[in-house]
Amino acid sequence: MTNRSWKTLFLLLSTLLCYSTSASGYSSPTLNEASLLLDIDPREAQSLVTAFLTQRRLIDTTEKTPSTITRDETEHKIRTPGASVEALGILAQAQSHLGHQTQAMDYIRQAKVLANKYQLIYLDIDVRLLEIKLNWLFDRNKSRARQQIARIETRLDQMKNTSQLIQRIRYKILMLQAEIASRSDENQLAEKLYKHAKDYFSSIQAVTTQIKYHIEFGKHFLSHGQYNKALSELLTAYWSALEADDGAQLAATNSLLARLFFERRVLDKALLYLSQAADFYDNYERSPVWVNIMQRMGDIYFRQGKYNLALVSYLNVLDHPVTQHSKAQFISVRINLAATYLQLYNYPLAEDYLEAIDPLLKQNDFPGLQGKAALLKAVIAYVQKQPSLAIQLGLKSEQLTEITHDHHTNLQALKLLSNAYEQQGNYKKALYYAHRHYQQNESRQQKLNQLSEDDFKQQKAFVEQTLHLEGLDRELKRQKNRYSSLKNISYSIAIISFVFFLVILRRGYIIRHQNEEIEELNNHLFTHSRSQLNNLRMLNVNLSSTLMQKRNQVYEQWYMGELIHKPLNDKLRFAMIDVPFLRNMYLQHGYSEGLKLELAFGKFLKEKLSSNARIFHFTDANLLYIENNQEQDTQPQALFDRIQTWVNEFQSSVPLNRIIRIGIADYPFPPKAHTAINEKELLDILLMATSASRDLSIKEKSSHWVYLKAIDNTPAASFASDNIREACQQAISQGLVKVHSSYNNEESIQNLLNVNETP
Repeated sequence: MTNRSWKTLFLLLSTLLCYSTSASGYSSPTLNEASLLLDIDPREAQSLVTAFLTQRRLIDTTEKTPSTITRDETEHKIRTPGASVEALGILAQAQSHLGHQTQAMDYIRQAKVLANKYQLIYLDIDVRLLEIKLNWLFDRNKSRARQQIARIETRLDQMKNTSQLIQRIRYKILMLQAEIASRSDENQLAEKLYKHAKDYFSSIQAVTTQIKYHIEFGKHFLSHGQYNKALSELLTAYWSALEADDGAQLAATNSLLARLFFERRVLDKALLYLSQAADFYDNYERSPVWVNIMQRMGDIYFRQGKYNLALVSYLNVLDHPVTQHSKAQFISVRINLAATYLQLYNYPLAEDYLEAIDPLLKQNDFPGLQGKAALLKAVIAYVQKQPSLAIQLGLKSEQLTEITHDHHTNLQALKLLSNAYEQQGNYKKALYYAHRHYQQNESRQQKLNQLSEDDFKQQKAFVEQTLHLEGLDRELKRQKNRYSSLKNISYSIAIISFVFFLVILRRGYIIRHQNEEIEELNNHLFTHSRSQLNNLRMLNVNLSSTLMQKRNQVYEQWYMGELIHKPLNDKLRFAMIDVPFLRNMYLQHGYSEGLKLELAFGKFLKEKLSSNARIFHFTDANLLYIENNQEQDTQPQALFDRIQTWVNEFQSSVPLNRIIRIGIADYPFPPKAHTAINEKELLDILLMATSASRDLSIKEKSSHWVYLKAIDNTPAASFASDNIREACQQAISQGLVKVHSSYNNEESIQNLLNVNETP
């Protein structure tokens, strides 16, 4: 494979690897850890990523193929282009968190160059989205940000890809658009975009992303005073983070819940959530979030009148390294300390803190902080009976807080101006500012009342929903009880069924075992021990029950009129086969060889039998063959030829005498007298015929057959004798029984029969 092919393959694998992990993290554990630290301690995140970039060498795919990179080298010494782009993105975010916009944009440019160089399309889009967000956070130019986002959406539409990577990017676009709309007070648009972003959860499937979504959505509602909706989203995030054991997300949620309860003036609850958040951030010494939490705790203590505890919190914030690097934080905490000392009537110390921040306020444009500082100075002037200075500073505070929409400080400034003018003796102005204070306070109270009314309506809906849920809960309990009963019944049925199943299995095993024993006994009782053909015992059982008893019963039913139609009785042909080699093979070839021959001959005959034929081992050298004879005109010669063919086809390792002697007779023997002859008498007739064929065979030295056939009108009385052989001999002499043979000399055969029957 060429270097160019390896390069293309490696870049593709790098891109897929980065984005397969980015749904829940980054392609490197180090980058994943740094990303989590961005909101907690951006300086620590910056240190981790800087070490990652400096201690690892960027792999150039033209130098190495994936197969030449060892596992140890991959894990500890190199970084892929995709991981490098991710690292630069994290550095840009860290610099933005620290307020260094120029350095952040420099890292963004490096990331874009690297992504374009290695054709990392999806990472390039990610970097451009990050660039749009950081620029917007810096200059708040929503129009430009939206135009840039629209260009990225056009680019995504042209790609015509609906993979998980594209869905993830579209989710990030929607969240950025929602944040821009929220900061621009476009509440309906923001809420619509947040809800639309929720549709992408199924494709992202990352618990961390879902928790962050609820946090951002709750922050939007909190920023716009929709406290109940904010509470719903933040509680969802709280329990999800608790279930996922995500300490960072849980701490962030606790901070927002504390802010929510602080704004709703539920100070004890706010303090509880702040304490839980502080327990997490206390592990990070340089965390700016910890500073904000401690300052918020000081604000709560201040509102509660616990000024000493407030001082402790503010002083902790003042001594923290983060405060020393943040001018706004440094000024804000000193203003809070001055306000606290004012409440403790320590005016000189309050003045010292305010004078210390005067140079910083003049050098920097912090109108909100300048308004608060001016108000505190005005309060000190008012207390010191300097109404002119108090009015001057109060007017400055009123103007600045009106610009910054700091309603709480603005209300305090109006009240101070009213008091200061009254102290000066200008009652008209005092009344004017008192009236403005009253109007703004009334307006604020109306908003609070409206908020309380909305809360009441939502509380009403919540109570109704709670009642509905209580009803559902009761129904659930009933269903659970019913389910428990059904489960117990099911378990009982299952156990009983299992027991029955075991009994059935045992019964089946016993029946199978008994059947095997019965089959073994049948084989032992009804099978010839050497040839494995059915023996004489089987012949006696089957022939007696099948040919005589049942046939007599059915025929008598027809004769007595119990059956409408004459039964279709089977027509059978019997052949007694005398096989001389079965008699002589033990003498000629020995016992062992004789056993083998007899067994092989028995198996051979079984294979030759058709489905409507049976064969029995009658005596050592005699076999009884029975087959259906529905067509009575079948010639006995055909039967003889078939049996002779079988004997001739039998393969043997030793020479055999292939001569056979066959005696043949039909059943019923008298065609119209079904009950005239029983099975023993029929066998006697066959033995007579076989004996005659044997005599012919001995005389002629060849195979012969003899067939005894009664004429159609032979009366049953002809065989009404205790000696069937004599009766048959007499019937032959009377012409009632015809003798057919392969010898073709009926007279000689009759003589043979007469001789055989002579006592």
